[in-house]
Amino acid sequence: MTLRTASHSYVLDEALAELEQRLGAGFIRIHRNALVARHAVRALERGTGEDGEEAWVVRVAPANEGLAVSRRQLAAVREALAR
Repeated sequence: MTLRTASHSYVLDEALAELEQRLGAGFIRIHRNALVARHAVRALERGTGEDGEEAWVVRVAPANEGLAVSRRQLAAVREALAR
């Protein structure tokens, strides 16, 4: 697994589910292969997914990068951001 911060990338030998459990409520699972820091999420919006199709994405600071949200995780992401 690769852990990305604003300034570095780290390779970890750990399952994403284990990391999600350890990190707790400060992180949101947005896809089967991605967690994001709740404080870094700036918006949930319609955008373009990796396949070029219209999809939901979260805008993440500081890079304002759009990361795809899976259909399976969309309701949980909305709920987490509403808190």
